[in-house]
Amino acid sequence: MVSKPSSQILVTSSPNERPSKRVCRESNHSLSTPVRFLILSDTHGAELPANLPPCDVLLHCGDLTEDGTPRSISSALRNLGKAEAKLKLVIAGNHDISLDRLYWLSQGGTEADAERAHELVTEASKIGITFLWEGTYTFTLACGATFTIYASPYTPMLGASAFQYISNEDRFNPSGTPSWAQNVGTETSTIPDNVDIVMTHGPPKYILDEIDGQSAGCEHLRRAIARVRPRLHCFGHIHSPHRGFYEAHLLGYSGEVELDDDNEPIRSISKVWMGENSCRKKGFRGLTPGAAQEFHENKQQTLCVNAAMEGHELGVLQHPPWLVELDLPVQRQ
Repeated sequence: MVSKPSSQILVTSSPNERPSKRVCRESNHSLSTPVRFLILSDTHGAELPANLPPCDVLLHCGDLTEDGTPRSISSALRNLGKAEAKLKLVIAGNHDISLDRLYWLSQGGTEADAERAHELVTEASKIGITFLWEGTYTFTLACGATFTIYASPYTPMLGASAFQYISNEDRFNPSGTPSWAQNVGTETSTIPDNVDIVMTHGPPKYILDEIDGQSAGCEHLRRAIARVRPRLHCFGHIHSPHRGFYEAHLLGYSGEVELDDDNEPIRSISKVWMGENSCRKKGFRGLTPGAAQEFHENKQQTLCVNAAMEGHELGVLQHPPWLVELDLPVQRQ
C-alpha cells in the first residue's frame, strides 16, 4: 500500500482578508498544530513585495535569479532574507545556472564562480535561509510541528538551461518505469512515499503547465505525485500568460499506481479559480472558502499550486505568492 501522510492542509479562511500574525502553536485538542506556509517561485532577482503576509515557513520553488551569476544569487538571497518566517526553504531553478556546476562550466563559466555560488547558498543559513539540494528532508519547528519535504530543481530539457534532464528519463520513481522510458533514479532523486510536501521547480504533466497551448510538465513527476499522494505539491517555472496563476488543482486518486503500465491513477482534477483582483488586494493567493472546505474534508486529495510570481513581463512580479496552512503533527519530547 502507498503510505499516506498524516498532515491535513487548511487554507486561509476569508478571500478578502489579510491574515493576522500568528506563529505555529500546539492544538489543545490534538497532537497537531496549524503551520502557515508562504510559497513563492520565479522571482528572477526582483524585489519582493513589501506586503508579504506573515508565515511560519517560506518555500521558494526556484529561479531566484535571471542570469544565475554568483552576484545575482547573493542579491536574491539577501532580498529573501528580509522576509519574516521561522524557516525559509529554497531550491534552485533552471535560471540559477552557476549552482549547476557542470552546466555552468559548459557555458564558459569558471570553477571559481561555481564554488562561490555553492558557498553563497551554504552561507545563507546565517540569514535564516536553508538551501535544499535534490533530496528528502524532515524539519521540526520550535513549536514541535514536524513535516517531511521532497525538493528538486530539475525540469525536462527545453533549450539550454541548468538542472535539466531528457524527457524520457525518469528520475522521480523507483524501478518499474514504463518500457518507453529509462529509469535514472537515485536514492536522493526518487520521491519516497512518506512525504507531506513535494517542492519542485517544474510542474507535473497537464497540471498548471501550459505554454502557448502546449503541456510542458513532466510525465514522470505526474506519476510520482500519483504514487506518493502528498497533501501539497508546489512549483513554478511556467509563467507564460494563462489563467493558471489564479487557479489551483485538487487531485483525486483511484487505486494504487502501477508504474509500468499506462493506467491513469489520477481519477479527477478539480480546478478552483480565485479572483485576480481579490488576490492582489490581499497580497497572496489562497483557495476560496468552498474549495478549502472540500479539501479540508477530503484528506485523500493533493493540492497543486503554481507559485510563479513573474508574469510575461521580464523582471516584474505580476502575481502574489500562495498562502497555505498545514495542520502538522507535533513531535513529543
